[in-house]
Amino acid sequence: MPKKILLVAATHAEIVSVDSGQVDSLIAGIGMVATSCFLTRKLMESQYDLVINIGIAGSFNPKLAIGTVVQVVSDRIAELGVEDKGIFIPANELNLVATSELKFDTSLRVDFLQAANGVTVNRVHGSVDSIVKMIDQFNPDVESMEGAAVAYVCEQFGVPWVQIRAISNKVEPRNRDAWNIPLAIKNLHLEVEKYICKQTDEA
Repeated sequence: MPKKILLVAATHAEIVSVDSGQVDSLIAGIGMVATSCFLTRKLMESQYDLVINIGIAGSFNPKLAIGTVVQVVSDRIAELGVEDKGIFIPANELNLVATSELKFDTSLRVDFLQAANGVTVNRVHGSVDSIVKMIDQFNPDVESMEGAAVAYVCEQFGVPWVQIRAISNKVEPRNRDAWNIPLAIKNLHLEVEKYICKQTDEA
């Protein structure tokens, strides 16, 4: 039985055009709310053997150059919790939700990509203070606005997931002149196409 794959991206620019009856695409929108809504609807309508979330990301890790493509093997919703005297306490540490509802790991590996840890946020980081706090608390390699939402929905539906992201910028005080989105998207598409070919060939 051929493997049925769903590609999920936030924007049209990030999605990969694949000429295969085994692969569907979903533009789910920017952010966790839109992503959760539209991916849930898609998975209620159709069954898939694998969801691949693709897109660009910011890098906290100085070793990840702009244009590098990584597999995010662990992701978490980084902002659900409370602030207490300037200290952020995640919701799971307050027993408001289970850790499994905030942090997500995949056992699937893209063997030709470097593994990375991610955080998913509503507000991307752009100040030294907030960046330092995020690194100190969670030590992420990358950040996105959708990754953990895809993982959350997939795990609710029991669908395996893979997240592939290309570095478009460093996480630093906001500096659009240092970003390279075209390079990130070009490299992203090349690596995603390679991974899809391996998946469909194996099927």
